[in-house]
Amino acid sequence: MAEELPAVDEPSVMPGWGMWADQQREPRWMRDARAKAAAERKAAASARADAGKAHVVISEKWDKKASKYFTPTVPYPFATKELYEKAIRAPLGRDTNPDRAFRDLTRPAVLKSTGVVIEPIRFSAAAAAEARETRGGSVRVATVAGGKPRRAAR
Repeated sequence: MAEELPAVDEPSVMPGWGMWADQQREPRWMRDARAKAAAERKAAASARADAGKAHVVISEKWDKKASKYFTPTVPYPFATKELYEKAIRAPLGRDTNPDRAFRDLTRPAVLKSTGVVIEPIRFSAAAAAEARETRGGSVRVATVAGGKPRRAAR
């Protein structure tokens, strides 16, 4: 935790250097600077997420490797962040779920036999109308299977 706190320069004087022997006490400016540095360190430590929690250290550094697991928005079927987090927090393993529940939880959304052709999604007239409303303009090209342009009905 001390590594993540901001570095504060503290004044330091080696005893016996730059002073007479009878003046080996700490000057006021040095005491004030040390007190200011301690107050800055204390303020930085109290602003942390793990402040006041015994035996807990939360790293506040940005983890590049973990950033790929964050989503900017909530995925489609979920309405709120809490519902999404609740869904991904549920364990899926065989040791925590009965066999039938495990199979249901890990079954793919689309079941197709090997070799079956899956037709691509077609751009419907309803989708074109919705796109025109949301974008504020016309949709020029809509493609279907094979990448051929779709002719508009006249």
